[in-house]
Amino acid sequence: MTATTASVRFGADGAATVQSYVRLTASTHVHCCTYEDAAPILSIRDGATDITITNPGRGEVTEEDVQFGRLLADAVNRYAAELERLAVKNRTATVAGDDEPAGRAA
Repeated sequence: MTATTASVRFGADGAATVQSYVRLTASTHVHCCTYEDAAPILSIRDGATDITITNPGRGEVTEEDVQFGRLLADAVNRYAAELERLAVKNRTATVAGDDEPAGRAA
């Protein structure tokens, strides 16, 4: 299994870029904390990677925040749907006795 990784890279201009690959496994923790008077906080933790997602305001939630939350939810829903599609395809290939590994180019 390939582990979750995080790295920081510096460009020629000195600007830093953080790159994380979170490989979701049984040890990955995904949690959403909600509060009565503040924006929610979504956290994803696995290995050396800890991702926190929230809005830029301190308690104030705007329509733009809601729009970004919906974009995030749509992307996650597409991700889950694609996983489901591929899992069904892999199960079908396994049941049919197809010995060609899924995802391999012809």
